[in-house]
Amino acid sequence: MAGIGFELNKLLRRNSFISDIVAVFYSANVSAGPWIMSSITLFLIQAFIPQTQIPFLISALIYTFIFSTIIFGAFSTSVTRFLADLIYKNEVEKIYKLYTSSLTYGISASSLFLIFFFLITKITELPKILLFSYSMTVLTIIWIQIIFITAVRKFIPVVVSFLFGSLVSFFLTIALYNYKGEYFAYLGYNLGLMFIASVLQFYIRKYLYMKTNSREKNLFLAAIRSYRKQTIAGILTYLAAWVDDFIAWAYFKYSISKGFVFAPQYDIPMFISYLFIIPTMILFVVNLETDFYTTYRIFYKSIEDNKKLKYIAISKSNLDENVRSTTRLIFSVQLVSMIIGLILSKDLARLLLLNDYGLRALRFGIVGASSNGMFLYVSLLSYYFDLPDIPLRASMIAFVINAVVSIFTVTRFPGVGFLVGFTVSVIFSWITFSRIYSDLLHFEFARNKLTLSKRGVIIHENKAEEIQKEL
Repeated sequence: MAGIGFELNKLLRRNSFISDIVAVFYSANVSAGPWIMSSITLFLIQAFIPQTQIPFLISALIYTFIFSTIIFGAFSTSVTRFLADLIYKNEVEKIYKLYTSSLTYGISASSLFLIFFFLITKITELPKILLFSYSMTVLTIIWIQIIFITAVRKFIPVVVSFLFGSLVSFFLTIALYNYKGEYFAYLGYNLGLMFIASVLQFYIRKYLYMKTNSREKNLFLAAIRSYRKQTIAGILTYLAAWVDDFIAWAYFKYSISKGFVFAPQYDIPMFISYLFIIPTMILFVVNLETDFYTTYRIFYKSIEDNKKLKYIAISKSNLDENVRSTTRLIFSVQLVSMIIGLILSKDLARLLLLNDYGLRALRFGIVGASSNGMFLYVSLLSYYFDLPDIPLRASMIAFVINAVVSIFTVTRFPGVGFLVGFTVSVIFSWITFSRIYSDLLHFEFARNKLTLSKRGVIIHENKAEEIQKEL
């Protein structure tokens, strides 16, 4: 999360209630701003307007969110890592070029998806084409902007843009629906998206743009080439999260709006279930980017500076304690959040007009989303220690299991495939990570020695051999 830790540390050091609240808002918006906005806005709209009255809007919002995340997932981790590399190497003049090339990809991928979508669905109504195309493209852009706004280190534009933009979307959607109907309601939602994207673009341009003579034309492709495993893992992670929805669409083949295959009693509860991992996401951004990063950096700095083995061992012990405490905290908070969700599930189902099937989907979805949250946490830990194989294999496991199990269970036990897929993947990823982490000193010294020239780690080969003998 390139750059966010610096700002969070400044806020948390103030030791005031207001600064802590701001830090929470900042973490929430940076980690999952579009997700939170989409979920809460959809929930509130459904609470005020029956879905039968706005079938196109509901369908389009869910399609927009699902497919924008899949497009975003193709480069989210690789571009974030590449951005962090640029910041670490102080090559800040390249950041804006990376941003523009990423935008080019995002817009191109969205456009390609939209072309195929309209050709397949044969949607010809111009208002539908324009409204859906706009929300799909702009939400993809916002996902990209979120990566780069962390490098700006300005928390106010992030918090204000999403908070105010979400309010604009909600109130304009309700007001314009009462005034002119569904199409104008969708326009109101899009105006909120436009506000968010405009504010973020203003600050990114203001703080990151600078003229450069760099001959590198497409830094986005450079990021993808540098971190191929992260790219594949990103795609698989989001496909794993939504493949059960695709299977539900194929089975029920229900359409509440022309061109949009939909399963409202499945999609809506699964969509809403993600709200119950927001506390976990906030926590692991705050913890990993502050206290954890400090102990993490001390440990690796001790290796780079050729400190004595005793000093390295102490820094490793401090890191161990931080990993254990952070994991316990995140697991506990997610467990509490899941239990609260299950307790509230019946009331939520009633509010969302869900039947018994929808209630089961909501409950399984809440448990599955909790596993997904822990999966994201372990994946992020793995990326910190440069272990991309773990999230790659885990996301593949989640995708395959979710797809296979959902085929056989989607009609009677909705969401079980999602639950089982991410539960198995998080168990696999944690066991694999723990095995490597338990012997991290040997692992790092061996890895650094083998790839010394490429990694640029400041460890003399003879010194590394001495330390290995001591170990």
